[in-house]
Amino acid sequence: MNTSPSTPDVRPARTRLRIRFTKQGDLRWIGHKDLARVWERLLRRAGLRLAFTEGFHPKPKISFPSALALGIEALDELVELEIEGRFELDAVRRSIEGQLPDGMQLTAIESLEPGQGKAKVAGASYRVRLPADAVDAVARQVQSALANDSLEIQRNEKTIACPVGPGGLQAEIREGHLEFTLPHLPQGSIRPAEFLESLGLGELLAQGAVLQRTEVHLQSPPSREDHPS
Repeated sequence: MNTSPSTPDVRPARTRLRIRFTKQGDLRWIGHKDLARVWERLLRRAGLRLAFTEGFHPKPKISFPSALALGIEALDELVELEIEGRFELDAVRRSIEGQLPDGMQLTAIESLEPGQGKAKVAGASYRVRLPADAVDAVARQVQSALANDSLEIQRNEKTIACPVGPGGLQAEIREGHLEFTLPHLPQGSIRPAEFLESLGLGELLAQGAVLQRTEVHLQSPPSREDHPS
């Protein structure tokens, strides 16, 4: 029997975080790679050291589970990252909030337990203001789209089918806005701009309307009952 002492765990203490924040104004024109650099800089200024992967080409441990297309404002953006050391959430939040650029506001922060998986996106909700003279026509288009079992979009000679109803495509007109939810599908998801195009609103964004993502919906983590011992 091996009686030698076990090797102590010498890995550095780290804190994994899931942060929700807004990205508005000019920030809607930066891609997720530039957004990652924004976060790297603000963490440094906040006195927080971003953790890196091991190996010959270490990379910062930061990811955006649902990256946005350029031009879309985010009232709910999501980043997961890992920092060196152990910290209280309130202290981390105060440090980060003091370094946020214009157009960015932290809305929620939570710590992730060791071994807890990365966020899996179930879908996202969006909103765009409609021209006053288009509301009635768009309402009829929405009603027609929701009367089907699915919505099909053609993309590069490929058909993307999205189910309609709970867990799938949902849409409504509310206070002059088109509000809709698109699910994340493993076989391919409909993009917000494609849904607008299907309603005859392909030129809406080019005419100056601002599309906003209002919420990122995450899949629920499996319960203990899903993994019997």
